Amino acid sequence: MRHKLFLSLVLVTCILGAVPAKAQSTPTATTGDVQWAVIPYAWLTGLNGTIGAKGYDTTVRAPFVNLAKYLDIGAMVHLEGLYRDRVGLFTDFNYSLLGDEASGKRIALDGKTSLLLTDIAAFYRLGTFPLGQADGFMNCDLLAGARIWSLSLLLDGDRARGGRNIFENRSWVDPVVGARAEFHFNKAWMLSLRGGVGGFSIGSALTWDATAAIGYTFWEHGTLLLGYRAVGVNHDEGSGRSAFTFDATLSGPILGLAFTF
Repeated sequence: MRHKLFLSLVLVTCILGAVPAKAQSTPTATTGDVQWAVIPYAWLTGLNGTIGAKGYDTTVRAPFVNLAKYLDIGAMVHLEGLYRDRVGLFTDFNYSLLGDEASGKRIALDGKTSLLLTDIAAFYRLGTFPLGQADGFMNCDLLAGARIWSLSLLLDGDRARGGRNIFENRSWVDPVVGARAEFHFNKAWMLSLRGGVGGFSIGSALTWDATAAIGYTFWEHGTLLLGYRAVGVNHDEGSGRSAFTFDATLSGPILGLAFTF
């Protein structure tokens, strides 16, 4: 329910921002035909939910505050291109490898799991609308694309499983739609809101995402970002020994550096 409220908030913000702008000129941030953004960032990804494979389920409660105990590798980057301040394409790439350090530390997951999460979406900019201040403006985008999941799970064997390790590797694709609003209060400060839903029982029964970030521009081509991101999914496939379940929420703070040119 919270992800639906967040997406509704972003959509309503875009609509309300667009209405008064029809009667006045709109500012533009276009400096060329194509604008690019490269944003390496850290997402301190907590994992909460249920993971199941081959008839066995495990409940994972690993908040981001315990990340140092179980994260082996993490890599995240956002790439974006905008053509003539109207249409664009972006991708979010997230990879994390959780290791054996999770064992015995109140995290119900023994073994290793790796998660590759990639968002690819096209977006259409409804417009750039003034905020009232001399140099303040707001951008509103509609998004549509795909979320690609790739999950590998290795559970250590114990007597309950006959001493055998369990390995499972699954990949699937979810269609997603959403919206994004960016508030540029002045030349230095901005706020970005993004939300989306998807799955629609094509890949998963449901997937959703919500991101809020505050940015401070310290250089013409550099902005420091601090915020919070959450991504949820409810995915089930197969039955019996071939059953696979990933019903979880990934969430935590993000810290990034945006390079624009």
